[in-house]
Amino acid sequence: MIDVHCHVLPGIDDGSKNVEMSIQMLRESKAQGVEWMCFTPHFYADMIDPQSFLLKRNQAAQLLLKKMKETETEHINDSIEGISFPGFVLGAEVHYYRGIGRSEDIGKLCIGNSRYLLLEPTFRSWTPAFLEDVRSLRDEMDLKVIIAHIERYLDQDKHLVRELLDEQGIYIQSNAEAFIDRKTRKKVMKLLSEGRIDLLGSDCHNMTYRPPNLLDGWEIIEDKLGTDELRRIERNSRELIAQTV
Repeated sequence: MIDVHCHVLPGIDDGSKNVEMSIQMLRESKAQGVEWMCFTPHFYADMIDPQSFLLKRNQAAQLLLKKMKETETEHINDSIEGISFPGFVLGAEVHYYRGIGRSEDIGKLCIGNSRYLLLEPTFRSWTPAFLEDVRSLRDEMDLKVIIAHIERYLDQDKHLVRELLDEQGIYIQSNAEAFIDRKTRKKVMKLLSEGRIDLLGSDCHNMTYRPPNLLDGWEIIEDKLGTDELRRIERNSRELIAQTV
């Protein structure tokens, strides 16, 4: 399994508060069978500029990497298959803002060295301008836009949601929680069975009310739909990771 959306980096957003919590989240993810994780802290353009964000993100990553190495040295006999933690790449969950499709620095927030950009849509009422910006990111900026946690926007204008889902070259991500929660399970199962969900993430923030849970979602999907859709998700995820290095 590959977790393409999580908030494991310590002290950078509303996710992990410190390196100790990050280590717990990583070890739990590894125990569930997660091989790779995309660290995607929140980016809000009205709060921080890209350069400052990248500096802050890299500092958090270095702090965590140092702790990971120390932990592996101290607990080498407790490691899982010889490796205590999943591999990781750095990215961002970029909150949408009007005109994002014309932002010159937006490509710096992609996942690793890829052209994949995790975009968090607005929670306000969608307008055609939102779709125009998404298309601009794809067509003019040459980015592979991933729409984060689609299940949160299914009550938006149905025409615009369907239009987004039908767009070629736009990737749709869902959280494992959407398959675990019975209130949203039916809707996302239908989207997944139609091939409209391309990637999965835990969107984990901590070890309590938003913990790593990719395995739980994965097992529910396998039970309801079998393995075909999971294999497709895995192929998409591995293609993403392959382009990050």
